[in-house]
Amino acid sequence: MSQWGPDVAGTLGNLDYRVAHGPNWAGPGTATEKRAPPAFFLVRDAGTGEADGVYKPANRRWLDHDVYENRYGDCIISREAHTNSKNGEVKHGFVLGRDGRPLYGVKTEKHEVPASGWKQFQGQEPVPEILRFATWSDACQHGAWYFAQEAENAAKGGHWKVVLMMADRAFDCHTTARPKGRGDMRDGGSEWSLQLCQLLGTRAEALLHLQEYKRALVDACAAVHFVPAFEWSKARIRGITACLNLGVSEIQAKLLMDEMCKRNDREFPGVQALEPLVDVFLERAKSEQLKPVKVEDETEDDGRLYFSVVDPEDCKLYSTPSWTGKVIGKRQYNDVVRGGSLLKGGTWLELHVSEEFDDSSGHRRAYVPVFTEGPEDEREEVLEKLPPKEYPRPGRWEELRLKLRPVGLKPPSEMHATLDYGRWQDPEPPENMKVWPYVYKHGLAVSCMLRGASENVIDSFVRFHWVTGWNHVFLFFDDPDDPGIRHAKALEDYSRSKNMAGAGLSVHRMDAEWWDRAKSKSRYYLRREKNDMYEGVCKKQDAHGDLDSRKVIVMDQAILEAHEMGIDWFVHLDIDECVYVPRMQECSSRRFFGSKERNIEAVRLWNHEAIPEETECQDWFRDCTLFQLNRFHCRGFKPPREYDQMLRQREGRELEPEKQSGDTGWWHRLMGQIFLRRQAPMQRLRAALPALGPLLRRALGASVLGPESPSLDGLEIPAGTGDLVETFFSFSSHDCGKMVVRLDRHLRPPFPCSLHSYMADNGDLLKQIYQADNVVVVVLFVVVVVAVVVDVVVAVAKSCDRHRIQ
Repeated sequence: MSQWGPDVAGTLGNLDYRVAHGPNWAGPGTATEKRAPPAFFLVRDAGTGEADGVYKPANRRWLDHDVYENRYGDCIISREAHTNSKNGEVKHGFVLGRDGRPLYGVKTEKHEVPASGWKQFQGQEPVPEILRFATWSDACQHGAWYFAQEAENAAKGGHWKVVLMMADRAFDCHTTARPKGRGDMRDGGSEWSLQLCQLLGTRAEALLHLQEYKRALVDACAAVHFVPAFEWSKARIRGITACLNLGVSEIQAKLLMDEMCKRNDREFPGVQALEPLVDVFLERAKSEQLKPVKVEDETEDDGRLYFSVVDPEDCKLYSTPSWTGKVIGKRQYNDVVRGGSLLKGGTWLELHVSEEFDDSSGHRRAYVPVFTEGPEDEREEVLEKLPPKEYPRPGRWEELRLKLRPVGLKPPSEMHATLDYGRWQDPEPPENMKVWPYVYKHGLAVSCMLRGASENVIDSFVRFHWVTGWNHVFLFFDDPDDPGIRHAKALEDYSRSKNMAGAGLSVHRMDAEWWDRAKSKSRYYLRREKNDMYEGVCKKQDAHGDLDSRKVIVMDQAILEAHEMGIDWFVHLDIDECVYVPRMQECSSRRFFGSKERNIEAVRLWNHEAIPEETECQDWFRDCTLFQLNRFHCRGFKPPREYDQMLRQREGRELEPEKQSGDTGWWHRLMGQIFLRRQAPMQRLRAALPALGPLLRRALGASVLGPESPSLDGLEIPAGTGDLVETFFSFSSHDCGKMVVRLDRHLRPPFPCSLHSYMADNGDLLKQIYQADNVVVVVLFVVVVVAVVVDVVVAVAKSCDRHRIQ
């Protein structure tokens, strides 16, 4: 039975099966046949109170269905059948009853206990509310909350026996739901101790009113185990009251509770096991033998500065230590603020670099006033200094003596600081490097395979990515005799001779010698006998020199070389593409990618397509400023998931058009108008474009001819248009963007399975991919097309969604 998982709750464990079905939970007669997932129920607010409770499957079945029994009574929920005396028809339903007496019922032919539709039989109004849970712990947790609330309601009316019964049930559910206590990592685990203290305190109050003082004292002593030492709680007061009724003086009663307050939840042996210890202290208290507990604060001041906010209205964060500075944040009442130093005679506090504030506008420091504005004798405190004993525990990065600096998007949390900054200190920046950004931990590399590009384009591509934070550029020249190699080599020599910090260039001629080295290292050639995907790429390259096959082989070579260099983020671009980061993030790619969480394995950037405004374009990085927005940045569109595309391909539906959503109708109407307006220029230019049809799409691929067929619903086709031809009504090339992958120095680098996607080296899908849908970091690209098509694009440019990059 261990094959089904460990004894834990949830879908991957078998704890819930054991609770529901006992030791033989795996099914009768075989050890491999797994039973159906169990269900658990909370019945509450029933008119007949004995029906309330937590229900789990009993050790018997009826009518091929589990019988559910109440943990706190004799009520059960079972599936029953009823035969019509007139026509003999058999109908089924579920009945909640006791000792053969139906209290509530519901008609249903489904094999599931419904949550609604219940009717009163012999029970009292109202009918119960039934909640269904997949795990036993969740059912008990909600049961604990319900019974605790019922206990409080009963206490308001003075029904102390009911309070005791409900508190007992709440205590049982609470300890059953989380047997590990506050060590439970699920939501709500941290509040477990406080809730248990309140439950025991409520039960102690009920026992006081029922004159069971000894039991009340034991519960009160148990409750104070679950709150910080000497912190006030109602349970402590009720324990003192119980001691007074047991003949203990008030001073000794307080001392007895002080002794119990020194213990914590890890020293709690259980309520019954605690009773002998309480008896010992009770006898000593009656004999006046307990002595006062003296607590001395021996906490040393470690030099840190912490303040508590006492005036939230004036506690605003400023960009300068002046009331006229720009407000870049605020703090709420009782927030703990950490400072770096006090300024202006102790009237202003400079925030520590680990404090959060808005630095998107370029401010590197933040300041907060210690006093309100005005004359010295009229000022009031905005911040109150905390004593050393109230300082928060030093973060992990402080214990490791790390140097925390405001790198990337501020600030990291304490749990990520160690991972993001590691066990090192940032080196001093070289003289030829500007103060901001600092030398980032993350290294970025971009690769490109090109042929026939002009020197201006090569120069702009390399310098643009250097300036925006890419540490290394790989250029692979598909033509070994390409004229652009001379200028690329000049840039490579320039970067080496100037010793440029954080910027480098590698130029590769893809000649016969390069291909021999590539075939000895490429994972495609090394694995070509293991899978048809590898074999297909190798065959296309060797037999036909296929362009896409060469590109993925180049991507594999570049990512392997980047991994050896210690690069952290890698992307492959065409020579007519660039990664654009806006000014709001200081045009820094390192800042954007360096801000991503450690578990992010890749970032998907959507692309915008350039619309040339002239028929001749020498350097598209300088000449093109008009771009058509990617549809996945538009309202109503949802980015595709790689898993969904694989599923469509497995089901043979990859060539079927996707169903149009009502939220994207505006886009299809707009593209339909553009499609129709392009028909007349095509006829005047006599452009030999093929007719639009499924065979053409099947031959060239749907992604080549745009995302979908144009929608002409509700549009009037101009007279004399003739046969409709393909006009590339949206993007002229792909709209699936580019993927930037993270490289881990301790693992093999990801494998490029296509021009636009990667997978793990072992063949698994990348699990954490950040879709950059709501940010303006994009890939800008130009489609190199013939002049005839450029004329058409320019003619209809004003009809497109446009985005001008300044």
